[in-house]
Amino acid sequence: MQSFCPLAVAKKSFIINDVDDSFQLHTDEQVLAFIVGNLLNNAISSSNAVCIRIEAVKHTTGVEVRVKNNGANFYSTVAHGFSEVLAAARSMGGTINIYNQKHEGTVITLSVAA
Repeated sequence: MQSFCPLAVAKKSFIINDVDDSFQLHTDEQVLAFIVGNLLNNAISSSNAVCIRIEAVKHTTGVEVRVKNNGANFYSTVAHGFSEVLAAARSMGGTINIYNQKHEGTVITLSVAA
């Protein structure tokens, strides 16, 4: 997260990390870092003066990691050139869902089965 702060400041945005310190996801760390890093980088790079929130939620069926952006351009940036991120998610048995609502922003969810 710290490595993204300079970019967020340059874009007049901020990041809220809502991931509990005790949260654990047992998977390939490099693949997970690639996916989440890509989502954060796109969320920050594609907008100005927005709030970017990252969350992780554990369910009985698996885990969800969400990156939320209340800006208007996040979805269009993510939709292009996203095949490597999707392939990485699939390699760890996960899926990615994109939800975009006008005036609310975009939520991208990485879901991984338990």
